[in-house]
Order: sequence, then structure tokens, then C-alpha cells
Amino acid sequence: MKTIGIIPARGGSKGIPRKNLRDLNGKPLIAYTIGTALKAGCFDRIVVSTEDEEIAHIAREFGAEVHIRPDHLAADQTTLDPVIFDAVQAVRDSYDIVATLQPTCPLLKPETLKAAHRKMMEDKSIDTLLSAVNDPRLAWIEVDSEIVPAYEKRVNRQELPPYFRETGAFFFSRRKWVTESSRFGKKVAVFEIPENEALDIDTMKDWWIAERTLQSRRIAFRVDGNRKIGFGHVYRQLLLANRLLDHDLRFFLDEAHDSAIEVIRGAFYPLEFGKREEIQGRILDYQPDILINDILDTTPDEVLPFKEKGIFVVNFEDLGTGMPEADLVINALYESDLPYSHVYTGPDYYCLRDEFAHTRPRDLSEKLNHLLITFGGADPSNLTHKSIRALGGWIANRAIRTKVILGLGYPEEWESPLREEIANRKVTDLVSIFRNVKSMAAEFKWADLALTSYGRTMYEIASMGVPAILMGQNQRELQHAFGHSKNGFASLGLGEKVTDDQLLATVKSIDANPKLRVEMRNRMAETDLGGGAYRVTQLILNAYRESNL
Repeated sequence: MKTIGIIPARGGSKGIPRKNLRDLNGKPLIAYTIGTALKAGCFDRIVVSTEDEEIAHIAREFGAEVHIRPDHLAADQTTLDPVIFDAVQAVRDSYDIVATLQPTCPLLKPETLKAAHRKMMEDKSIDTLLSAVNDPRLAWIEVDSEIVPAYEKRVNRQELPPYFRETGAFFFSRRKWVTESSRFGKKVAVFEIPENEALDIDTMKDWWIAERTLQSRRIAFRVDGNRKIGFGHVYRQLLLANRLLDHDLRFFLDEAHDSAIEVIRGAFYPLEFGKREEIQGRILDYQPDILINDILDTTPDEVLPFKEKGIFVVNFEDLGTGMPEADLVINALYESDLPYSHVYTGPDYYCLRDEFAHTRPRDLSEKLNHLLITFGGADPSNLTHKSIRALGGWIANRAIRTKVILGLGYPEEWESPLREEIANRKVTDLVSIFRNVKSMAAEFKWADLALTSYGRTMYEIASMGVPAILMGQNQRELQHAFGHSKNGFASLGLGEKVTDDQLLATVKSIDANPKLRVEMRNRMAETDLGGGAYRVTQLILNAYRESNL
């Protein structure tokens, strides 16, 4: 059986001027329907019916034949039936199936169109096959000037009977039913298509939705998070994912990182996890357009297999041998030793969590009354315990209200000795311990002084203007360039080498000098951290687009 596809496209359009020729994400609107029909591979001929010479030219450029319809079939009030009949009559060959394909449905996929054609070919009892979406809803209609329900029973939407809404994307008819006044046969069937392919552009809002959808990309997030490296990588990628919701997103994790898996699962993003050696294959099977690695240092073997498949690779905090091979590297914490053009460094690219971006710092207190101690998600050097040991006497003498916030990865077996230390220092009534705090911004806003490490927390503290003392967990942390006195921090270096007396002396100096605390805050305020997440997402998307020009 032979099938002809007819695309009716007139030049006039009141809602969106010259709609069929208007550029949509890089090509004319009508080109999408022509391309879909060609890729479907189920049509013997694809013909555009138009009265407009410019449309005719563009249609030919994109691979369709053209039938110039008479002017009387291009008026606003003209229905499709005589237009399709005219085109069928104009072609010399005979066809068994006539498909009307609307040029205003750019999101329809070739495989969907091909599947609908296959159904029409295989089920000879169907005379007419329409594209539709199942869209049940509690609707009301007007009958004899009265508003009445268009449903029998008021139930949840998922319990309503099917309600098929035509999308207009395609309309298959047996040739004998195509006349000047109709394309309907005796038996009509619907072919359900996905909601994301059902858009029929009629308004500028529809156009905007189509444009954003066509710009949508498939993005894979490869992220690590455990006690050793902390969970900042996980939270950063969740933050970016929240800004990329109009894309197809999926997270990939090592099955050994069970706490990180639970964090992602709790955010309700699509997630895959497995053995570490299996993850690369899982990502390749997903066929992303963009891969974001937040796993610290990479090797070429963790980058090149993806680039060979045309995948755009973005790495965060990567100082490894795979860094030069990536398409884009973002190191907010580390400065690059070499001037790579694809490496972006510094606080401008720090992704500040929303809770901090939307929280106003409070005014500094004249006296230091509140101390916050938090050393990230894991605190592998147990600097929390060190701080309590060094400062317990000062906390007691000054009656300093102190909050200790333990991260997700802080070992439970360390908590009992910590509580014993607090009891031995006789500050149980002054020191409170918290785990899994929901709003860190509120806690930072409460604090007059914070003790933390050189990780991502220092950026969050700086955004709140809280004077802070930094101690590093390891040598790698000390490479975090932002943790410096020029940015308002008291930087003590590697925590294990800081003596209790040194830490206590630093705290006392800050406590005794209100002007110093003001200077620390002022220096922190010189760095604008609020726009980092936006800058990073735009950098990724723009770099990806430029790579595909």
C-alpha cells in the first residue's frame, strides 16, 4: 500500500505572523514536520500544499515536494478537508492512505509517526486514525444555558475514564474517505502520543514552550559523596539540577556511596547506581548530550570514551590528568596552574545554595555571644572534637552559647567521646549538638563566630558575613584559594598541626576585637557569591551550544 503525506501550510497567520516560516531554535517551523516525515520513512511522497512562494521555496530546500494551491483555498475560513482533497487530486499517482501532517507540531518524533502509520497499515478495519493524548479532567459544559458537569462521578483524575484530546499532529485516512467535505471514515481510532510530543503551536506561549523543549538536552550527573570526600559534590549537583529542570536529567552513583544515594533519592531525581566499574557503561547507554562529573580528579579513561561518542564533558574540582581532556572544567575552589582556556576558576563560579542566596545576613553583635562549630559532612580529622577540647574553658568562662553541627558522614562512634568532652569541660548547658540540620543558613545567621574547614562551607559562611576561623582537613583543602585573610577569614592551615593554644588564642583575639570582626565581614562582602549557580549553568549550556555550532 502506498501512502502520501500532505502538509498544509499557508502564508497567512494572525496569531503568530508568518508562523510557518518563523525561525524556531535555528530552522523554520515547517522544517520540523518535513524532517519528521522524512525520518519516519513511511511515506512514498511528502507534499506541502501552499499558496505562498516563500513557503514553497523553504519546503523544497528541506526535502518536500510542493503543490501550489489556488488562492480560494488559502482564506482564513477555509477548512482542511478541501485543501487535502485538492492536493490529492493534483498528484498523478494513486495512494491508499492519505496523511495530513500539521506544520505546527514540531515536537512529534519520527518513531511515533512511524508507529501510527504501522497501525494504519496492519489494522485494515480502521478508516481514520487521529493523533491524541489521554487528558481526563473534571470538565463542565453549557447545556440549555446551564453549566453542568461533563462527568458522571467526581473522582481523582487518575480514576476518570479516558478523555482523548486531538493534537492535530497527524490524521491518517483511507483514500476513499478523502473528499472535499470530510476525511472521516466509518471506523475512527485514536493513536495516543506522549504529552511531550502533543504541542500544536497556536500562541506565543506555545512557541516559547516549543523553543524551550527543543533546547532541552539529556544531562547525566556523575557524582560521588561519602565520609572521606564529604557530600558537597552531591548538594552542588542537586542545586544545578534544580536549575536545569527543563532538561532530561539523571544521576549516576557508585553503589558504595549509600548515603549519597539516599540524598539523591530524597530529592526525587531519576537515579542509577551500581558497581563503580559499571557506571561508565550505564552512562553511555543513557546517551546523554552532556556529562557532568563531580568526582574530584579524573583520568583520560574517565573522559575520552564519552567525548568519542560526541558527549560534552564537564568536570568540577578536577586537578587530575583527565582535566585537560574535558570540554569544560569548573574549579571554584582551586586556581589553575596553567592558563587552559576551558578551565574557569575562582569564587565567581561557586554554586551557593538557594537558602543562603535568599537569606539576609544579620547585623554584627557588639559582643561575641554565639559560636558555631561545623566541619562539613564527614570531618575526617575530627576537628569538631579538637575545637571543643581547645575552647571548652573559654566557652564556660564567657558563657558562650555554642552549636555543634555534625554532618551526614560524622561517625556515630565519635559522638559519645565528643559528648564526654563537653561534659568534662562542664559546658553541657552551653553546648548543643545537632545532626542533619535542614536550614544551615538560619544557623549561620545565628552565629557571631564560626569554626569550619576550607570546603564549600566557607563560601556559605562568607555569604552570611559571619567571621570565621578555618582549619583544613587535608593538604588538598589548603589549595582552596578563597580561604585567605584577604577574603575575611582567620586561616590557621592544616587542622592536625594547629595546637589547642593556637586555636584558643585566635578565638580570644577575635572575641576581644570588635573592629576586627567588622573588617572580616567587610572583606567577605567584597565577593558576590549569589549569582554563581546561574553563571555556572549558563556557562555549561553556552559552552555546549558553541561546541555544536
